[in-house]
Amino acid sequence: MKRFIYVFSLVLFLIIAGCMDSDQETQQQDQDNTDTEEMEEADSNTDHAEDEAEEVEGERPEGFLWKVEQGPTTVYLLGTIHIAPRDFFPLSETVEQAYEESDVVVPEIDMNNIDMFEMEQITNQYASYQDGTTLEDHISPELYEQVEDIFEGTIVPMESVKQYKPWFVTNQIEQMKILELGYTDGVDQYFLNKAESDEKEVVALETVEDQLSIFADLSEDYQIEMLEETIESQDNYEEELNGMLEVYRQGDEEALLDMLIVEEEESDPEDEAYLTALNDERNYHMAEQIQEFLEAEEDQTYFVIVGSLHLTLEPHIGSILEEEGYEVTRVN
Repeated sequence: MKRFIYVFSLVLFLIIAGCMDSDQETQQQDQDNTDTEEMEEADSNTDHAEDEAEEVEGERPEGFLWKVEQGPTTVYLLGTIHIAPRDFFPLSETVEQAYEESDVVVPEIDMNNIDMFEMEQITNQYASYQDGTTLEDHISPELYEQVEDIFEGTIVPMESVKQYKPWFVTNQIEQMKILELGYTDGVDQYFLNKAESDEKEVVALETVEDQLSIFADLSEDYQIEMLEETIESQDNYEEELNGMLEVYRQGDEEALLDMLIVEEEESDPEDEAYLTALNDERNYHMAEQIQEFLEAEEDQTYFVIVGSLHLTLEPHIGSILEEEGYEVTRVN
């Protein structure tokens, strides 16, 4: 259950790689330039995909889309996946039309307007050791050697890596694997880029600190388990991610839940606590904000984009809104 669940839940997972070492500014700038070129290429590919989409509508990813109405106010709830290949877009006509109808785009975090200095400070607060110790002091020599082997030859030196706790190092390893496999930004970033281009209003549901603080209460043993599991299963990474992408393409809610439930059957109390913080508590918080949109009864359409887990795994945002008396309808 520890692995991959954040691919459908934690958008910040994909935007903290640049915080590992503030001394790597030149290398980071080179990476930023590469990212800019890749984004321009992705935009070009997206435009090309949109031209072809009319002929291949059936192949466009369905995703998970719901609709809630209250008076003149409409809220679309789109479950996302936080990574995707460049040829993943555009999504189905139903999803794209919901975006076009929207006045306000509502992501977990507005990733296009993050204060990177502030984010680096918060990341260091939650992810780095503050007591003078390093990763090498907290994990076995064998595991540390495995981590060294993974980062050997990358732009991130072990002197930087070892400042950080196992959960964050796990994140970095998975980030590198995602890049190696050719995946790029996911559904959230796709629509945020469109919103920026279309000059739509963006209202975020969470902050960087909201998401990073989820890891603050994880025990060291649990973090080490996450790291070990990630390293041990690298060979299966591509197959597993492709399976998740296919589930999203089909918009198969049951299959998505089956993926999560199979792993959840083996959970322990700390698994449950982690899932509660990652999913349940955040869902209530986000649902409360969405309810405020609905209760305002303004002539506005909101396009909420959150990880699919938040719309499928109980208690999810939709079921919480239903408990409050709203009718939540699956659109696609």
